[in-house]
Amino acid sequence: MSRRDFSLLIVDDEEGMRLGLQKTLSLEGYRVTTAASGAEARRRAKAERFDCAFVDLKLPDLSGTELLADLKQSGAAVVIITAYATVDTAVRAMKLGAVDYLQKPFDNHDIVTLADRLCMGGRDAERSEREEVSKEGLVAASPAMQQIVATLRKVMDTEIPLLLQGESGTGKEMLAHFVHEKSSRAGRPFVAINCAAIPPELLESELFGHEKGAFTGAHSSTNGKFEAAGAGTIFLDEIGEMGAHLQTKLLRALEERSFEPVGSTRSLPLLARIIASTNSDLAAMIREKTFRLDLYYRLKGLAVTIPPLRDRREDIEPLLSFFLDVYRHRYNKPGVEISREAARFLRSYRWLGNVRELKNAVESAVLLSEQTRPLLPQDFLLEAAGDASLPELWQQEREAIIEVLKRTGYNRSIASRELGMSRKTLYNKMKRYAIK
Repeated sequence: MSRRDFSLLIVDDEEGMRLGLQKTLSLEGYRVTTAASGAEARRRAKAERFDCAFVDLKLPDLSGTELLADLKQSGAAVVIITAYATVDTAVRAMKLGAVDYLQKPFDNHDIVTLADRLCMGGRDAERSEREEVSKEGLVAASPAMQQIVATLRKVMDTEIPLLLQGESGTGKEMLAHFVHEKSSRAGRPFVAINCAAIPPELLESELFGHEKGAFTGAHSSTNGKFEAAGAGTIFLDEIGEMGAHLQTKLLRALEERSFEPVGSTRSLPLLARIIASTNSDLAAMIREKTFRLDLYYRLKGLAVTIPPLRDRREDIEPLLSFFLDVYRHRYNKPGVEISREAARFLRSYRWLGNVRELKNAVESAVLLSEQTRPLLPQDFLLEAAGDASLPELWQQEREAIIEVLKRTGYNRSIASRELGMSRKTLYNKMKRYAIK
């Protein structure tokens, strides 16, 4: 459905809010009608069919939840707007049939994006935001990532080594996969090795292989990662953790394009493309003489620095959408959606763990979801240090759970039904919030 065919009703007793929303959505091409009270909204809904209604929770003559039932019966998708949001209120509204809720103050982006999602069937608008997503989750919606992808496209099919730099969790391995898949090496092996995860005394053998008897415990000859990669791609993750001895051997292999397995005198060709990554400050390590300058320049045919997620917030919602699709399918929960309040909260979160933290947060939220309502901010298990508003959200949810438990005489079966969650989820939340 096009915007001009999608009719919206704005119900709010605040004239400034009502007219502001009308202007914002009208400029985007929507057909917008307003009402200043519940009674007026009912009259308009009888006279005209609306596809969607944005309804303020606090109206002068009746509550937004009372009006919700009437509008929902007329076929409108209802979004609750409130400046008095609590977890309990939001859950109750969505159990009654609201498709989402927005907490004042919100920006124009929130209201337009939500209207687009409802107008275009929920998923198409979100998909249109994605500039580029590979099967590993690489998203390049932000100008910074678009520039990185554009630069890498120019060297996809060359032999030039790549050095990917950036904080932990920014997606360096995703980017390495992307380069491999889009290059002429795509049908060949992509071999990744984490230089920080393997003891130094074993890393040399892991990379270059070894002959039988080369060291204690070497009961048979073993091929290394360089040989296994063939003419594909070698991804050396956390290259800054490599010890001095192995740095020297790696430098020689890169210079001569050949290597020798441990304990062998035979030389094998190095055919693979090298992509290295690090979250260390290699320049500082070079000054401290813990990383070789000549190896640095060998690895740094082209250096790319991936900015942290907090500096490319345009990528958050496309990543959120991508991971939501992945985990809905993995855990067979097709009905899981994310509320606009949750999306807004996640856009403002600091993401110290970058893309990896976002991925883990979405996975746990989908896994624990009951699919009875859209995911709310407190459904994402994030560290309180990331955002000052998070402890308040947790406190609101804790208070809502305690209120329902008290009202039901601590009958967990009844309380879980009222809260729209399973007994197991309720038990887990009681344990997390120390509710006894």
